[in-house]
Amino acid sequence: MTLQESSSAAMKGRDYAELFARRIPHGHDIGMQVEDASADGKTRIRLAPQPHLAGDNGGAFFFPGVLFSLADSASGLAVMRSLERIVPIATLDMRIDHLAPATMDADLRAEAECYRMTRSVAFTRCELTAGPASKLVAIVMGTFMLSSSTPRGARP
Repeated sequence: MTLQESSSAAMKGRDYAELFARRIPHGHDIGMQVEDASADGKTRIRLAPQPHLAGDNGGAFFFPGVLFSLADSASGLAVMRSLERIVPIATLDMRIDHLAPATMDADLRAEAECYRMTRSVAFTRCELTAGPASKLVAIVMGTFMLSSSTPRGARP
């Protein structure tokens, strides 16, 4: 699937996983996996525990930066899903409220949605859960700038 093909047609669940793997190499490199897009409009990504993602010497907790990266990726993908096309976006602001330690005894999961869209800005909310009981460990609010559709070098 080319960028033009993705832009011209409404994207499907597996298209998001493919887009993520090709366009967000960091997420792919550390093992983030996009789960099928669901009918509720939320985007879900999971990350299996790995020793290099630990934030403590004992390897019991995910490094806080991993939580941020997972939330940013899920939220950005939620924006793309809301737009139903690919446009360049940039994270303007992201606030993460840590509620509990993210234990590494099960997958870390992100569930994000784009709840408001203006002409140039998208607003997202993401919940991060961890552990065998899928305990809520963080709530993340994000703001993303949407690129204009003006080609580079062209004058409006």
